[in-house]
Amino acid sequence: MQVLFENLEALFFALAFGSVVFGLLARLLGVRRTWPFFLLAALWLVLNPDRHM
Repeated sequence: MQVLFENLEALFFALAFGSVVFGLLARLLGVRRTWPFFLLAALWLVLNPDRHM
C-alpha cells in the first residue's frame, strides 16, 4: 500500500495521458462526442495530490 501512495502522482498522470489518447483515438475513429475523455483527463490532473505549481 505504501508503494501505491509513493507513486500516486505517476498514476494520476498515466490516467490523464490514457484518457487523452483514448479520446483522440475515438475521435479519429469517428466518435462525435469525445469531450468526456478530455474532461476526465483534466479531472485526473486537477485531482493529482502531488502537483507542483
